[in-house]
Amino acid sequence: MTNEQLDELQNIRNAVDDLYKKLDVELYEKKLAAKVSYHKINPSSLITSNLEYIVKKLNLLQEAGE
Repeated sequence: MTNEQLDELQNIRNAVDDLYKKLDVELYEKKLAAKVSYHKINPSSLITSNLEYIVKKLNLLQEAGE
């Protein structure tokens, strides 16, 4: 891989890291029933497996290019 491609991979990795940091917050989902209640959710937990897959593939690409 060229230095330009490695730089682009690093930029992608930085963007994914920033995405995870922004999603690592607690939100509350409204549950409607006879009495309204709220269920705590963390949006980062909904996408963790996707982010792990992306990072794994980026690592493989970077290692193959070195």
